[in-house]
Amino acid sequence: MSDKDFMKLLFSEVLVRKIEITEITPCLADAERIKFLAQTDKPLGDILPILYLSIPNAKHSEKLGALNYNHQRHLVTMFSTGKIGMTYVKDRNEAEQLIAEVRDLINRAFIYLKTHGKAAEKLLDLKKQTSPVKIYEKLPKTNCKECGEDSCYVFGVKLLSGEKGLSQCPHAEVRELERMIYPIRI
Repeated sequence: MSDKDFMKLLFSEVLVRKIEITEITPCLADAERIKFLAQTDKPLGDILPILYLSIPNAKHSEKLGALNYNHQRHLVTMFSTGKIGMTYVKDRNEAEQLIAEVRDLINRAFIYLKTHGKAAEKLLDLKKQTSPVKIYEKLPKTNCKECGEDSCYVFGVKLLSGEKGLSQCPHAEVRELERMIYPIRI
């Protein structure tokens, strides 16, 4: 049994078991694609801050009880009520596959909550203050292009959006940048 399977077994009472697609409509950005709404069998309010801290490009609104982020070409929105929306989906099969991925992500966040408690305010503040300029300040500023980008600033923007990874800059001080981009790992 893997560690992942053991954790799921140990914390099965807190995990989301089912996410049901409740509505499918045409995607506004591309008539060949769909968007959908789904509903979890548990509220998500307690884990939205954890997801915010673990997904590089996530935006979190406490006031709205919502979190959104880009995953591949899809915009994913989660609400504290357990409602999930996703855009730019090819078909129902892809929707089901994406729901399985989201359920796994949500359950990892619930396990983190159970083992570590709520997200620390200090980490939430750190993430709110993280910007492309703050990332750039921590990069070597050599514009060497070894990361595949024209400048360290462009690399920083893509790092913050999740399009690039820290390992793609051979000169970066990874530890400090990692804390800014991934305050927690789930």
